[in-house]
Amino acid sequence: MTTTNRTFNRVLLFLIGLIGIIVGVTIGAGVLQPVRDALQQYVTLPQQVSVPDQALWIIAGVCALVIILALIVVFTRGGGGTSVAVRERSGNDQVTVNVALVRDVIDHELTGVRDIVTAKVDTYLVKKERAARIRVHVRRGGDAVTVLDAVDHALTTLDQTLGRQVPVLVHLTGGTRTALARTTRVQ
Repeated sequence: MTTTNRTFNRVLLFLIGLIGIIVGVTIGAGVLQPVRDALQQYVTLPQQVSVPDQALWIIAGVCALVIILALIVVFTRGGGGTSVAVRERSGNDQVTVNVALVRDVIDHELTGVRDIVTAKVDTYLVKKERAARIRVHVRRGGDAVTVLDAVDHALTTLDQTLGRQVPVLVHLTGGTRTALARTTRVQ
């Protein structure tokens, strides 16, 4: 539900990290004697490096460009995550419902369901409309139909509480957390 591609983010972070490591090792080899001695075994380094003034300006320009591009990526990525679940305006009045209320209603309604380990609620701004994402971690071997019925009942209660319907994406997951979760004991 965000506007950026996860794979693109990972590749971009990998490339920036790789470039940072290469630049750091290069600078360290030119300045720090211990780094120079450690690299001497693998790479022959010149004793003295002379760089023309024009090359320094080109390097400074490339560094400035990389910084500007990094800032653009930082300020334009993500997009959507918000703490406001519902905002209604009527004249000069405005009612704002925080995501905490949505979390409390969903948690309260799903508390007694045996097959649910945890449920997390996030809200996003998607195409200028607020929507919720509910991630439900289902216990290993749990009944998905029972879980979906419980989530549907919780959403009905949420809609009644808010007085309107909120677009919702329900995401059922399993995995390590659900495999290691303790089973519910009846006493």
